[in-house]
Amino acid sequence: MKSLPKKPNLEFLKKQAKALRTLHRQQDPSCCSLIRQLDTSFSNKSDSEILDQHFSINDAQRIIAREYGYSSWATLKQYIQSLGSKLYNSVNDKNAYHKVITNSYDVRSKDYDNSEWHRGLALQTVDYVPPKVGHEVLDIATGTGTIAFHAADIVGPDGSVTAIDISKGMLAKCKEKLADSHFQNLRFEYADAENLKYKADSFDRIYCSSAFFWMSHPLAALRHWIELLKPGGILGLNAFTENSFIWGGGARKALGKYGIDFYCNVASGSVEKCRQLLTLAGYENIQIHEVKSGRYLDLGDKKPTVLTEEDYSPGQYPHPLTGVPKEILQKAQLDFEADVKKHMTDEGVWHDMTMYYVYGKKEA
Repeated sequence: MKSLPKKPNLEFLKKQAKALRTLHRQQDPSCCSLIRQLDTSFSNKSDSEILDQHFSINDAQRIIAREYGYSSWATLKQYIQSLGSKLYNSVNDKNAYHKVITNSYDVRSKDYDNSEWHRGLALQTVDYVPPKVGHEVLDIATGTGTIAFHAADIVGPDGSVTAIDISKGMLAKCKEKLADSHFQNLRFEYADAENLKYKADSFDRIYCSSAFFWMSHPLAALRHWIELLKPGGILGLNAFTENSFIWGGGARKALGKYGIDFYCNVASGSVEKCRQLLTLAGYENIQIHEVKSGRYLDLGDKKPTVLTEEDYSPGQYPHPLTGVPKEILQKAQLDFEADVKKHMTDEGVWHDMTMYYVYGKKEA
């Protein structure tokens, strides 16, 4: 599979298709190998048979799409057009955005291992589609290394696990644990998940747990990762529902009334959206395991807060509340409190914690 440019341009790809069709029209046999390779209707034909057959611009565009790992020109076109949508262009200073993330997780690294919930998510992400003995694995946003150590044990000494994170606090914890372990097939590295320097076709499995919602450009990140997978390799990640009222849905509804966008979990917040993201990024054989869960929150006398600038705002920088007039925030807060009362039961407010375990395969 050929790698797309970091900022793919549809006009450039159209020119590639036109150039391919021109070669065919000029009876240039140099185009035959690509056509034969990427179109099964030509797979058993000789150069002369390929050049004698009608070859339209639609045929050429389909070949170019397949060269980049897409089954159709329409899907490739939709991917490129989606890159320009507002949802995927909400971080205008990536360094500052990364600092927000690292500052938080450096602090959380001290007791992150105490969270059995996060550990359970990570292990389940691997166990639905585990690696095999001898596989090479990439663990994205490893945290304190739950997936990394689990996968290293599975792949054995003939395999390897590379685990990356942008939190130096998390990586320090990982390296402490590694020093006390027996693993020789595991390494931890500081790296940006959306700008990795590994060679294409390097990994049999890529996993990402409790971190996909932090990607500044989730669709582009998925495309970046598929290029790092070996043919037939599989990506596995988990994603949170966008409908969780307390963290996401309620705030989004209250703020949206005043023109304030809050994107937390929107990109991948349903089965349909997860499937669409992976399809647009070029994955096939997509599997999604929806695990419904949740709990009632007893707020007691605690006043529910719609959102503050201290709260997480994944995928957005500056924070969506930056510069919002105080009176607008007060109105949104009152709307949120009223909505909370509507959802209140004798047991409390239901907090939906449904999880999607999502897997996609790179074409073999």
